[in-house]
Amino acid sequence: MALAPLGTQVRPYRDYLTPALHRRFNKASRYTLLLCYAIACWMGEWDNMLWLWFPLGLTGIRTLLIFLSALSIYVLRVAQWHVGRRQTETRVETFTRYFFRPATLITLVAYAFSAMLFVETYVWSRGTQARLNFIEAGRMHERFRLNERPLYLRYLFYLLSAAQSGVHLWRDYDKIELQAMKPKKERGDATTSTPARRGPKPRHVLTRSLKGIATQSTFLASVIAAAGFCLYYLGTRNLIWSYYYSFSRYLWSLSKTSTPTGLAPFLPLCFMFVTEGTLLVVLWEFVNKTFDVYLAQEPLKNDVPITNDSTDPNGSLLNGLKSKKDTVKAIAFWELALITDAFPERRKTIYSEMDRKKAPTHQQVTDICLGQLKWLIERVSAGLDPAYQPGDASGQDKPAGPISLVPRIAQPLKDDKPIAAAPPQPSTRWEHVEAATASIAKSHSAPGNAQQAYSREAINKGMKKAQEGAREAESFFTTYYNKLVSSPVGLLFQHSFQRTSNIVVLGAPYSQLSQVCNAATALANLAVFSLAEDSLGRFHQGIPSIVRIFTIALKKIDEYMDTAPIHWSDKETNGKPEAERRKVPEVDEARECLRQGLEKVLGSFNEYLSGMGLSRLEIMEAKKVVGVKKAPEMIQAGAKQ
Repeated sequence: MALAPLGTQVRPYRDYLTPALHRRFNKASRYTLLLCYAIACWMGEWDNMLWLWFPLGLTGIRTLLIFLSALSIYVLRVAQWHVGRRQTETRVETFTRYFFRPATLITLVAYAFSAMLFVETYVWSRGTQARLNFIEAGRMHERFRLNERPLYLRYLFYLLSAAQSGVHLWRDYDKIELQAMKPKKERGDATTSTPARRGPKPRHVLTRSLKGIATQSTFLASVIAAAGFCLYYLGTRNLIWSYYYSFSRYLWSLSKTSTPTGLAPFLPLCFMFVTEGTLLVVLWEFVNKTFDVYLAQEPLKNDVPITNDSTDPNGSLLNGLKSKKDTVKAIAFWELALITDAFPERRKTIYSEMDRKKAPTHQQVTDICLGQLKWLIERVSAGLDPAYQPGDASGQDKPAGPISLVPRIAQPLKDDKPIAAAPPQPSTRWEHVEAATASIAKSHSAPGNAQQAYSREAINKGMKKAQEGAREAESFFTTYYNKLVSSPVGLLFQHSFQRTSNIVVLGAPYSQLSQVCNAATALANLAVFSLAEDSLGRFHQGIPSIVRIFTIALKKIDEYMDTAPIHWSDKETNGKPEAERRKVPEVDEARECLRQGLEKVLGSFNEYLSGMGLSRLEIMEAKKVVGVKKAPEMIQAGAKQ
């Protein structure tokens, strides 16, 4: 894990992340293939138990076809996954931003294709007694008749795919929640590592979630069976049948009856759909669950960081931290937090690598993590003051004054004296008449005189009426908009304090909670362990910046959460007790990560802070923002200084 020799090209972080994701996908596919095999056995003929479960016969073919149905959802998840929850101000903004986009159509097509493979496999697996063929032969002297049963069954399955697409988009199944690590309360021994795995094993999570998946799937299939039955017979039956008949009459010699009559015996078919539709939704939900569980695993390979295989591990990690893709950057921050917390040998290399091209490794890591926190400070500052500009800080370069290229040969003009000379006074009679005539013409051509004209007066009256109409229209719109927002339908337009706070503190369009917490945890761990592991004694130079940035971030968050207005339409927040109105779980979690990190740094460097360049006021401010109840010994120690 030493620094690579000069001239060695550092491999990108994705060269180690992509194989890790492939390994997780293979593990998830094994459980999915097992579920597909169980469904294939259920679809088979139960007259011969040997061939029912034998994988090299028809059961194996059904298993592969059903697995292709599941694979289409895996491809969808791989193409559209993102880290963090969606961040929007209102529910209607969520709809307009995420519904009218190509990804929505891709989601609908993927689920429809999956449903098509599943239902065709099921129809193929049924015998003639199920009456799922497209045509019915009837008697010898009769023409073929179209069978409505397979049409209705496919209709229900496609309707089920549309409903599942809506659930997918509504619950944001494309979201992956990465772990937001927090600094430990106790430093512990720097020479021993903690267990790498922080969560339960994936198979245990999948086993516990099967009951909930089955319940949800049965409910959705039952609702679609009832809603599809009503919708089919109330308006879409003749429309679907017309296209069905127009296409089929080119394939078979059909009777001239072009519309279905009567009510076919669809009750057994509905029970058939509820059973098989439940299995299909179980397959979809299981695929989504396995993808979430395995993709959200720690960035480890054989219980060590995934970049340990690189010739320059820290160089590859830095490439990941600097990545332009938020998903790659988020996982790189998580790996950095794990390294600083549970892998002491790898952590020591961060302190010791001083000959890196741009800057020492520890300095680059510190700058990147502090940059993540500075970005948080800028977001909150903009939330407190909409006119805030990051460049408004003191110390910025000011525009230079004009450059004089020619030496001055005369004094500048004075403002209190006129530039042009006064006209000569009239001396003759004709000059007096001419001056009087010119003054009269100037007075009648002045702007003030033009405004008194009839045309100008009419224009002014029209402008006043237009302004009054605009104000009346605005008040009319405001009145009815307020009524709409106050109604139950207005839930889509209501502004939520929780949503706004999450956007301001954690960013948009997706939450950056994991990046903020993992960056804070990495900085706190590097600072604390540097006392024992930084043999060169260079990391302590960044302690003042870490303390200042942590303090400013905590103060900004507290100021915003205490002073941010609660919108009048936010009935959910206004209905809570006064003490709970300004509590937002995600913001509180981010603040606690920062607070614990600052508490660890202050506890380790308490007696050295004044000698590192921090003023007494800055030290007391940092200890104050940590909290008197959280660290009374720090406040007492600061008072003695």
